[in-house]
Amino acid sequence: MVGMMVDEGNLRFTTQLREVFPEYQRSDAQANITIADLLSHRTGLAPYDNLWYSSDNRILMNRSQAIPILNYVPVAGPFRAQFLYNNIAYDILGQILERVSGSTYMELLHKRLIKPLKLNRTFYAEEPFDGNTAKSYAALADGSFYELPPWGYGKDLLIGPGGAIRSSIGDLLVLYKSFIDAANSQVAQTAALDTQNPFKQMPQLFEGKISVPNKSLREFSYASGWIRTELPAIVDLFSGYEPPVLGNGSASRLMIHHQGYIAGNAGHIALFPETSTAVVVLGNSAGLTDTMRLLGQILIETVFENKLNATAYLETAQTTGKDNIQYMAEVHQSLIDGKTTHKPTRAFRAYTGRYYNAIGNFFIEIKQAEDKLQVAYLGAEHDTFDLEPYQTDSFFWWLDYDETAKRARLPGHPKEYFILKFGCLLSPSWLSFGGDGEMKCVTWKHEFSLPGEGEVFRKMDDQWANTPSHYKHVAEELK
Repeated sequence: MVGMMVDEGNLRFTTQLREVFPEYQRSDAQANITIADLLSHRTGLAPYDNLWYSSDNRILMNRSQAIPILNYVPVAGPFRAQFLYNNIAYDILGQILERVSGSTYMELLHKRLIKPLKLNRTFYAEEPFDGNTAKSYAALADGSFYELPPWGYGKDLLIGPGGAIRSSIGDLLVLYKSFIDAANSQVAQTAALDTQNPFKQMPQLFEGKISVPNKSLREFSYASGWIRTELPAIVDLFSGYEPPVLGNGSASRLMIHHQGYIAGNAGHIALFPETSTAVVVLGNSAGLTDTMRLLGQILIETVFENKLNATAYLETAQTTGKDNIQYMAEVHQSLIDGKTTHKPTRAFRAYTGRYYNAIGNFFIEIKQAEDKLQVAYLGAEHDTFDLEPYQTDSFFWWLDYDETAKRARLPGHPKEYFILKFGCLLSPSWLSFGGDGEMKCVTWKHEFSLPGEGEVFRKMDDQWANTPSHYKHVAEELK
């Protein structure tokens, strides 16, 4: 839809974010972020996904927090010189579309795509589920399944435009046929121009904007919402493992593709404009491994009658599934091995309270529950975990593989993610002589594109005065 707005003169790919949202204010190179930068994930800004990604497939942050987050997140890579995926960028693109059009994102989705393409099983986040919607499941370590709450349902959710559109195989094949037709007429010019096709500005949208690290001498780049890969290649972006070579021994072929994964929802899309071919794989569970990607590759090999090494795919699926489970056990063992104490350094009251980020829209609550401490992210009951003493003034929390899956949390975090380090000790006053003092800050390593020990969250004396109204409302709801 960005291409449509550009085609109509409402936007330019070079339009700067601050032109549309003057409240976007930074004092570094990222102050000059454009539409093209947001589309191609070359802003260099840290993603900070763990501020909005919550347990039970919930999103507690409101869309109003997208710009404030982009204002304060640190730089994690050079501007326009490094690919760094950022989900919040796509929520902001949705808000840009709303501001320049005067319509809500849901209205635009229906008017610009659903209605003209006659899609009948495509819905946005705030539209209700019906009885013909697949349920979401997690796979447990023994291969059994556990039903999860649905993802991305609600109004004004952060990440809505970037990950809360529900659709079907049938609708997506219609959508991508139109998309491929537009590419062939506007880019390759091998087909007649269809003025009724809703997709516009395809030469710009299809153009590679930033290279993506890969073990290939062929093209591997990111365009605007799509990855460009010249096959044969190892297509391992976002995988964490090495899948079999796709198209090995076959003729060179350009693949435009993407994949997505949220607990209980997974998809893999691969488009081949030169042959007007689309492979769409959707699943309501990823299984124990990256199932949709592997199935997608098998389908691609089959469609193009390439030689398929079925044994390699089976071995990859089995090995990666075992490795994922084993990795979490190893992280837990590493935490246990790193323990230097079995009881807190100070009394519980020295640690309890709410610790806020620099802009006050996210807090870590530490509370006492009988004979233990607990951490509650954003004070949410469903995001509350028991704390175990780790080292001096530090604690960790932990979920095993099955509990992680049941709570719709993503596996794969290193041990530092689970550790909370307290500091900024306020010494006791003469009135509390003999006390332990009070910890005024806690450090949490939630973003791994950045060096260092993590973000520092500071305790606020007047919690409510520093909490945006949205979070007051959330906190009351959770109570």
